Amino acid sequence: MNFGTKEEEIFNYLTFFGLKEPPFSLTPDPAYFFPSSNHMKIIEILKYGIFKKEGFIVLTGAPGLGKTLIIKLLLNFLPEDYQKVFLLTPTLSPQEIISALCRALNLCLEEDFSLSKETTLNLLYKALKELQQQGKTLIIIIDEAQNLPIETLEELRLLSNFETEKNKLIQFFLVGQPLLTDKLRNDKLYQLSQRITIWENLTPFNLEETGEYIRFRLAKAGHPVIIFERGFEKLLYKMTQGIPRLINKLMDRTLLVAYAERSQKIKKKHLKIARASFPDEVFPIKTRTFLGIRIK
Repeated sequence: MNFGTKEEEIFNYLTFFGLKEPPFSLTPDPAYFFPSSNHMKIIEILKYGIFKKEGFIVLTGAPGLGKTLIIKLLLNFLPEDYQKVFLLTPTLSPQEIISALCRALNLCLEEDFSLSKETTLNLLYKALKELQQQGKTLIIIIDEAQNLPIETLEELRLLSNFETEKNKLIQFFLVGQPLLTDKLRNDKLYQLSQRITIWENLTPFNLEETGEYIRFRLAKAGHPVIIFERGFEKLLYKMTQGIPRLINKLMDRTLLVAYAERSQKIKKKHLKIARASFPDEVFPIKTRTFLGIRIK
């Protein structure tokens, strides 16, 4: 079989299945958000917490469940009177995170690392009061928050004391893996955990949602004429346990295997070959061999 360039092969792959774009990209894309019951419920609860001006909101979930996508969707929902700061450096010390907030709000220069904590706190409080006078609310989104040191989490609690008689001047939206839950339950963070009024946990898709999810993404990518062999979706669910990122990885490879055979019917054997091309560590259930793959 003759192969062209990478770009030509991708084009041929898409054309063969009647697709406009790759349907199972790993990049979190709000246009491909699948509204499962769990995801929709959590989005509505998080929106409620944000608009109610709650001081601390927490979202947890295992890797690959769509936490980053939910962050993007929520940021798109927020009106213009919200000042948003997104932090993706959660290993910062208490002083470093205060300085990072000041730099994100343009209160100090990137090179101003020598400012005292008292100075940066005064700058931050002044900025919060000015935002309030402008009718704006500051929300700090921290992804991978399970990596925050306990001392830094406690510093966030102290920062949440910036408030008026009616409202918090600053909101924190902490997003992280299950380890974040364990960390927040530490006795040293008892006062912080008491302030968390919205605390949601993402769960994987069930079997039915897994099938709906792959059909949804295929339809978004171009309404292809693809037939799945009976039992395909059940096998896919067993291999991935309904984790969206793993579904995307496995489905993308499965379509490539089917394309290599010039088959528009996606069969279980294509799925098995695709699964066997990944290391066992990638998937929650360790399954080996090629066509003789076993699902425990």
